[in-house]
Amino acid sequence: MNKVRVNADQQHYVIDCGEGYSCFGFANARDHANQIAQKLGQPDLAFMAEDYATLAGYKKYCAAVQAWGQSPLAHATYFNPGTDAKTAKVLESCRTHGQKIRLILGDTATGEPWLDEHDVVGRIGRSMGTLKVPLLVEPSEHGDSAILCSGILAIIDWASGDFLYRHASYREANLNIRPSGNVERPWDVFRREEVVASFGDIGKAGAYIAFMRGVTIEPRVFQ
Repeated sequence: MNKVRVNADQQHYVIDCGEGYSCFGFANARDHANQIAQKLGQPDLAFMAEDYATLAGYKKYCAAVQAWGQSPLAHATYFNPGTDAKTAKVLESCRTHGQKIRLILGDTATGEPWLDEHDVVGRIGRSMGTLKVPLLVEPSEHGDSAILCSGILAIIDWASGDFLYRHASYREANLNIRPSGNVERPWDVFRREEVVASFGDIGKAGAYIAFMRGVTIEPRVFQ
């Protein structure tokens, strides 16, 4: 195992990767270990209260991942803890059918979209390694992006514009266009009283709002 130290102030493990460092949150280690323990039916892999924020806890997380890799489930797609079962089912269907989709990500507690315009359109792939997590594959990009599946509010079929999945809390982004008074970018898009984007052309501002509300418009139209 790589050298690992505990950063209590920032609530994560700092992992020495040889040519750099990566960080992994205490809560992530606990939640992944607990999920794997539940799915494998091996309660001994789950965190005890005293494991949290300790090196022993990180070792327990590593043991859980190793156990997953040695189980028949290692061949299946692995979804991060907190992923809605319907989300997982739709993503897996899109992956097997090569379906191009649009993701709307946000706060599943409030239903508020995060207004992401990058890494939200593409087809579903899957990573290599022990935990084969879903990836968003964009044809024009050199790399694929891991999907925060627990933050998905909606999944939209790109070809038809139909919603394949909609979280119960999802609320369409409440956006409007107002003049900015700026010569170069005379149009601002507001969410309530906050400016979230500015444009030199009102048509692009309108396309941005449509995209954020789930319309399948190529982002390059307004970017």
